[in-house]
Amino acid sequence: MSSPALPTSPLTPPRALRYYNIFRVASVAALLIMTQWAMPAPFGGNGWLGGWLLMYGGLVVLGVLLPRLRIPLEWGVTVGLAGDIALLVVYMHEYGGVQSGFGMLLLPFLAVAGVLVTGRLALFHAAMATLAVFASVLLYALNGLSIPRELFQAALLAIACFVTSSTTWLLARKARESERLAAERGGQLASLNRVNALVLQALREAVVVLDGHGVVRHYNSRAERLLGRIQREATLPELMPVIQRWQRSGCQPYAQTIESNVRGQQLIGRMVPLEENGAPLLVLFLQNVAELAAEAQQLKLTALGRLTANIAHEIRNPLAAISHASELLAEDAADPATRRLAGMVQDNTRRINRLVEEVLQLNRRDRVRSETLELSRFLPELIDSFVLAHPDTAGRILTRYLVPVSVRFDRGHLQQILGNLLSNGWRYSSGTTGALRMEIDHDCIRVIDDGPGIAPDTQSHLFEPFFTTESSGTGLGLYIARELAEANGARLDYQPPGGCFRLSLPKEP
Repeated sequence: MSSPALPTSPLTPPRALRYYNIFRVASVAALLIMTQWAMPAPFGGNGWLGGWLLMYGGLVVLGVLLPRLRIPLEWGVTVGLAGDIALLVVYMHEYGGVQSGFGMLLLPFLAVAGVLVTGRLALFHAAMATLAVFASVLLYALNGLSIPRELFQAALLAIACFVTSSTTWLLARKARESERLAAERGGQLASLNRVNALVLQALREAVVVLDGHGVVRHYNSRAERLLGRIQREATLPELMPVIQRWQRSGCQPYAQTIESNVRGQQLIGRMVPLEENGAPLLVLFLQNVAELAAEAQQLKLTALGRLTANIAHEIRNPLAAISHASELLAEDAADPATRRLAGMVQDNTRRINRLVEEVLQLNRRDRVRSETLELSRFLPELIDSFVLAHPDTAGRILTRYLVPVSVRFDRGHLQQILGNLLSNGWRYSSGTTGALRMEIDHDCIRVIDDGPGIAPDTQSHLFEPFFTTESSGTGLGLYIARELAEANGARLDYQPPGGCFRLSLPKEP
């Protein structure tokens, strides 16, 4: 959610040498402008100036070549600065020595060099400048000039050189440490921002950060799915009632629970006030009540499935013993009433066993072995198997292929889903040819019967577990069929009017 950092170019040795050369050219150009036009040389004319300019031009050319040689920065700066010191002291000497004041020109060069090198080299540079200045004074002494005042000014200039070099080096070191620390902190902050963004996107709640005017500052993808298209620096009219209620309450600084109806969705959550540079912000954490209810229902069903599966396993052993005992009782009974009672026991044990089998199927949702099924092959085999179990349906189930379709699905799950739909459809159909049919489209399979369909008051409970309108039913068939469909990325729905169930096929990845 944060804006990207601007790219920065590191100050590499070639780049530093190039900048130092530019500084040298600019400084000398300014020096020439100030002296040659404003105050010509008082001693000896300007005959020496041509040679001086030639030497300085050679020094500039050397400064251009040094970056290309890829030499260490300290060496390049030291070589260039030694030439600068020598030529500047010559210039100063020609203008009357230290008393001319041109010795101060050494200080900017020492300052720039002190920024680029280590502490010892900075002091070495100051020592070079000091020696050059005292050499100029010594040269005046050899020419028979009085030097006490020159020595005093040279000493002051030497002190200034050392102070300048050491001070700029210390400031540069502090600046480099601050830059390193800032880069380190910037990296940590960028990493923290990425972690925050990841956590924000991973939240199951919709998170929206608004300012006091309802303008969106931040949001996560969950909020976009829940509230529709959201744009930063834009308002959300749907959430303005929440902002207004908070403002009417005096902008209380503590978290509060909220309820709101947005686009037909009942939302609940909490709002947490914050401050950013003195401006109030409001962080909203929202969840859909319907989704929460569905999750709670799913958790209950999962727990119920595990419980009933354990109970079912315990029931099967005594149930098998009861069924076997009733069969033995029926074989030995001569009384018709006893045989009838034994038959009732066997019928009910079979019913209980079927219920146990369906309960055990509640835990098979996650066992998906998908494969590519050609429906033009799979469905005839399914119908043949169904006819074997229901002989009265032979030749009466019609199949219509609108388009050839292949689907990624678990074979056993698809057999169970369509087998359940065919069984229910045949039970409520008229039983004539074509009374039960399947239509295969590019995205779905429809199982249609000519029966009266599902009553409106029971449609909302159709896929609930253990809901049935038949005294002999278990109420798990359609629920398990929908669970298996969703496990394969499909969807099973009832489409009124009439008896039509639609299995939406999973999309190809």
